[in-house]
Amino acid sequence: MERKEHLDAILPLMRFFAEILGTNTEVVLYDVEDRVVYQVLNPLDDEMVPGSEMRSLERTFLESRIYEKEEFIVDYRAVSRSKHKLKSATFFLRNNPEKKLRGMITVNVNVERLVELRDILNVMISGSHPYEVETGVPFYNSFEVSVEGLVTNTIQEELDRFGVEPTRLSYQEKMEVVRTLDEKGIFLVKGAIAELAAALKTTETSIYRYLSKLQEQSP
Repeated sequence: MERKEHLDAILPLMRFFAEILGTNTEVVLYDVEDRVVYQVLNPLDDEMVPGSEMRSLERTFLESRIYEKEEFIVDYRAVSRSKHKLKSATFFLRNNPEKKLRGMITVNVNVERLVELRDILNVMISGSHPYEVETGVPFYNSFEVSVEGLVTNTIQEELDRFGVEPTRLSYQEKMEVVRTLDEKGIFLVKGAIAELAAALKTTETSIYRYLSKLQEQSP
């Protein structure tokens, strides 16, 4: 099947996503050979039109060849160029078993109003100030960071969850950090183990031991 025919065959699926998820959800189909937007529905930014340049994060997905290991990446946070807070996911359109990438679909959900509603409900229920725990976790602009940047942010978010210096974490807490990051697929990215080891001020060998222990504990 020719490239254009393959991408055109995806358009009904795009329309399905756009209809079921509503106008607050941007659905983007990328041409990975030309590295441009092939089609976009419910665009959140004016410059997102067919033929516009692929965003930097998706370009990084291509350059890192992460699609050879993962079928999709879900639940990463982003801020669009127009400053909308987003919850995003990218699906890699591949040929099997060759795993040749044919295209990418990225779904960006504008969660701005949901964040505001969460804050309002928190005030109504508890009488406290708007929810503050998550506000300490940045909505980073994932369109302008690399895969390595995503790894750094994810590791930092997980460590921040414990509220103490990484060197003060107990063995069980470190195991929990490794378990959570492993479940998120962070260690599939080259250099992630070394980065976590540096953050915990330990050795890569120790991280591998944690991972080995997790494998022993799994059913």
